[in-house]
Amino acid sequence: MKKLMFRTCFLVLITFSCTKNKCAECHYDAPSGEIELGTYCGDELKNLEELGTYTDSSGVTYVVHCGEH
Repeated sequence: MKKLMFRTCFLVLITFSCTKNKCAECHYDAPSGEIELGTYCGDELKNLEELGTYTDSSGVTYVVHCGEH
């Protein structure tokens, strides 16, 4: 019983850790073409996906796309 409980806890911990450290490449589509923002991981990726936009230096806001092929 202890082994089963340990294995279950271990699998939950691994699953949580892998999800937290998920990484994806992000970009936005500008009139001149696709602009790469780079690779974001963990909380940075989560925050960027939740916000869903990127504002460039001229103040124009674009929709961000992450993890697309």
